[in-house]
Amino acid sequence: MRIAYFTDTYSPEINGVTNTLSRLGTCLAEKHIHQVIFAPAYENEAVLPHRENRYSAYRILYRFRGLKTHLSPKSRLAFPAFWEIDEICDDFKPDLVHVSTELGIGFRGMRYAVTRRLPLVMSYHTNYVEYLRYFYLEPLKPLLEKYLSWFYHFAHRVLVPSRHTLEELFQRQYRNLDLWSRGIDTALFNPRCRNEDLRNHIGKDKFIFLYVGRLSPEKSLDMLLYAAAELEHRFPGKTAFVFTGDGPYAETIQKQNLPHVVLTGFKQGRELSEIYASADCFVFPSGTETFGNAALEAMASGLPVAGVARGGVTDFLFHENNALLCPQGSREAFLENLVRLMEDSKLRRGLAENARKTALTRDWNRVFDGLINTYREVIEEQRGRYWKRAS
Repeated sequence: MRIAYFTDTYSPEINGVTNTLSRLGTCLAEKHIHQVIFAPAYENEAVLPHRENRYSAYRILYRFRGLKTHLSPKSRLAFPAFWEIDEICDDFKPDLVHVSTELGIGFRGMRYAVTRRLPLVMSYHTNYVEYLRYFYLEPLKPLLEKYLSWFYHFAHRVLVPSRHTLEELFQRQYRNLDLWSRGIDTALFNPRCRNEDLRNHIGKDKFIFLYVGRLSPEKSLDMLLYAAAELEHRFPGKTAFVFTGDGPYAETIQKQNLPHVVLTGFKQGRELSEIYASADCFVFPSGTETFGNAALEAMASGLPVAGVARGGVTDFLFHENNALLCPQGSREAFLENLVRLMEDSKLRRGLAENARKTALTRDWNRVFDGLINTYREVIEEQRGRYWKRAS
């Protein structure tokens, strides 16, 4: 099997999409499945194609210089020439095209698959329509909805990461929907990664609340800042709020000048694992997630989760089983859940144990085996339709 991937976000950019694509690429190479990847170029990166590390026999990466965007300065939006994509792909001869984003490079992948009548799989990762209101761009909603509906209708399969997202897209008249969930590395994210020196550095004898992810308005981080201020008022000097990640909202957090708030920037690998395992509670107020990888990482690390009862996280977060959930946007209910977790150690331990158990059921190999089966099904379906037309 030969797969062509098109994405507008890729390593070294850090987010749920890039983490998933990186793991997927490694898994497919280990199964001797050939891949060509089209992605943006970031700082100090060669734009010329190169083979990726020890899987060079099965994975070729092409990068294209792109533009920075105001809404996401870490990202790049590239617009390679159509003829260049056509030439590379015609030489590679993919059996299937997988498009994971909707804009510059993703659009070119869609076009290539359609013009060559190839099986086309698209994965839906981000709820851009809901993001608009957080950036005061709601007048663009009808136009964006129309474009996304048009874009995804070309796919022979639209893969979504959660049942919540699947139902939401079905209500918007999307078709050919299928579930492609996410897994977790429970060896990397593990309670054994706890680091007492790190805890003492953050705040000795303090109750540590942790958020990991993009620092951006659509993540409802205003709820966390409200909770941080209120808890410092109720329990002076007893709490610390750690924000791990980066994004446009970082400046807003800094301007609050709260002494018990810590911004660590992006972390990954062992450093990230230690931050998770060294906290007391994971806080996740976002209701816009199509899945919520960070919440699953926290659960694997043995943390109880305080979240909201909306979005993709509801596939694996269950109120008073492995998390405490509140209605989206309810500051007071969210705050009271944090107080409960601080004051009730028995509740906290029970939620943490169940969170770890939930994470252990989320195996990446099973997730990717399911995806490969979907690829095969789509290829066979389209092959059957081709022969039917030909006859």
